[in-house]
Amino acid sequence: MLGRAELAFIVINIAYVQEKIISQEEFYILMFVTFLLNISVPILLKLYKPIYEKE
Repeated sequence: MLGRAELAFIVINIAYVQEKIISQEEFYILMFVTFLLNISVPILLKLYKPIYEKE
């Protein structure tokens, strides 16, 4: 089963390689943003959980 980030990487890759609907610059920007979201969301959820459970 694929996660959201893996699916996003596959869709961006198809859009760039097979369909040619995004430029190389857009491809790298989208890959970088997806990578940052893949890292930051679990970390932020882990940091927010103690605050959320206190209320």
